[in-house]
Amino acid sequence: MPYTDMKINLNGRMVSLPQGFDDYLDLSRAAIVELDMHGGHLDPGPDCPAPSPRGREIIDDVNRFNDACRMLGVPVIHIVNTYRSGDFEGRESGWRRITEGHYSMLPGDMTSCTRHYGNLGLEGTKWGALVVENKPGDIVVNTKKRVTAFETTDLDLIMRALGRDVMVITGIMTNCCDLCTAYYAGSKDYKVILCMDMTRGSSPADEAAAGLMISRYIGLNTNSGELLREWRAQKA
Repeated sequence: MPYTDMKINLNGRMVSLPQGFDDYLDLSRAAIVELDMHGGHLDPGPDCPAPSPRGREIIDDVNRFNDACRMLGVPVIHIVNTYRSGDFEGRESGWRRITEGHYSMLPGDMTSCTRHYGNLGLEGTKWGALVVENKPGDIVVNTKKRVTAFETTDLDLIMRALGRDVMVITGIMTNCCDLCTAYYAGSKDYKVILCMDMTRGSSPADEAAAGLMISRYIGLNTNSGELLREWRAQKA
């Protein structure tokens, strides 16, 4: 089915998607892959292991978007960062060492952002619990231990079992896990869509940079309104 005049973000401005991308927008081939919307990043308390203040801003929006997707028959896959007790699975993670090193060089007391990393996604704690709604029919992948949603998980098997090859990426962080997942998905020939208003990163500048890279080389960069309008037109 030919798609409507859908808009994508290209080089920082919204433009009409050219012809030839019907397969990217096919409702029957899409799945939502939502990253790391769990307590280890989104809990508002001072002991949150790796806080994402910008991520907290979109919790309600992500819930509403997921509901709209469920109504259209699009599967929602929640990706959760989880470590076993003892943290031996995460201790050598490169992102942790790099981030801790960066914070240690910043002025002021930034160590509060990193001193609880050992609890990030710890199994059996609130840090590994989803903050967004997990409804019947959703799929939870809770074995993510690195910045891509593919490494150490069965995400690829799930997508193939569902018969879905269009991956709509939402959640956090745009400039870290979302970006790495998008590149990994592209290397496995998934059709990637970054739903930009349903993601958040370290800062608006970092989000824009990640979106730019994805839109140039990996997939389509759009927003929830454009995507839902297209899908609803197909459903009708």
